[in-house]
Amino acid sequence: MKSYKLFATAVLMSFCAVLPAQAQKTAGQDQQYEYVFNPHWFIQGQFGGQYTLGELKFADLTSLNAQVGAGYEFNPWLAARLSFNFWQGKEGFKKDKDNTYKWNWKYVAPSIDAMFDLSNAIGGFNPERKVSLGAIVGLGMNVVFSKDDADKTIDEIVAGYPAGIAPGFYKNATGPFAVGRLGAYVDWHITDKLALGLELQSNTTLFNDKYNSKAANDGNWDWYFNGLVGLKYCFGKDGKTYEKRAKEKLVPVSEAANYAPDCDPVEKIVEKVVEKPIEVTVPSIYEEIYYDINKDQISANEKYKLRRIVDFMKKYPDTKIEISSHADKATGTSDYNQKISERRAANVAKALVEAGISESRISTSAHGSTQNMYSGDEMKLNRVSICIAK
Repeated sequence: MKSYKLFATAVLMSFCAVLPAQAQKTAGQDQQYEYVFNPHWFIQGQFGGQYTLGELKFADLTSLNAQVGAGYEFNPWLAARLSFNFWQGKEGFKKDKDNTYKWNWKYVAPSIDAMFDLSNAIGGFNPERKVSLGAIVGLGMNVVFSKDDADKTIDEIVAGYPAGIAPGFYKNATGPFAVGRLGAYVDWHITDKLALGLELQSNTTLFNDKYNSKAANDGNWDWYFNGLVGLKYCFGKDGKTYEKRAKEKLVPVSEAANYAPDCDPVEKIVEKVVEKPIEVTVPSIYEEIYYDINKDQISANEKYKLRRIVDFMKKYPDTKIEISSHADKATGTSDYNQKISERRAANVAKALVEAGISESRISTSAHGSTQNMYSGDEMKLNRVSICIAK
């Protein structure tokens, strides 16, 4: 098991070296951002080498190895993958110092793997992190073929022993053999959808000792180790694996009044009666209720505006209110913005009803991001419910 211990030590050293370097640098930035993960599919192609645990020298038991796979990332730290590992395995037997036997075979090993992104799980989701470290747990099977070389060599070995005392070998053992997998990977992110990765695997057959055609003297199952390098490509939602959104800066309650628009309790309009202009005074109120990004609830900073509307409508019981809600087009899809603007309008109406205003006096409309009046640094002003009562 010496090689297995070396594998575990290499994984631990990689974890210690990579993870601390990925801490997010947020201190001192004037503008804070948040990242929204988009679940997505991915594909992989990898190439490398394999070492089969045995009694011969390391170089005698190494061979080429390859793997292809496809999977789905459910969240920033968990993914599932169907992989096919394949190529060639090698094994050998040392009868004495002058007689060494070697053989090889072809195989394919389909496996279902759970992949855990430890960098995101421990350090938080940050798609701008260039290097990430993860762990793999899998279960699959080994299917062996092209064993003519192995079976021929086994016959040669057995023929060199007196009848009945030859060591144990398995001829025509093709499986499938159940196999368990533990592994680790490091990904270097070239873009948010393309990564160059290094993957280390430890694989062991389960429940039998026939994979390498040789019975182990200590009863251990057959082990082999893979080292693979390859590319991973992700298919993101609308071409993106994540969305980057600017965080809204919180305004202290003591300063909230500074951000409220000026309101005139009355509006002067001119009505024409018998072609004679008459100036009349109609009571009215105008309020703009703003929202934090991706929010539809009225914040504590904006509730004083709601109280002003309620007081006004109770003072003038014949007035009615129109609530027109919007979302900013810089974030979210058109469908999402329409839905969140509808929820914003509904929440203002609900708050008025709960405060004692009759539903018959309230009408609402939602426009999503179709009527944005602001851009650039003022984009946040489009996240608003415009309330006009008169």
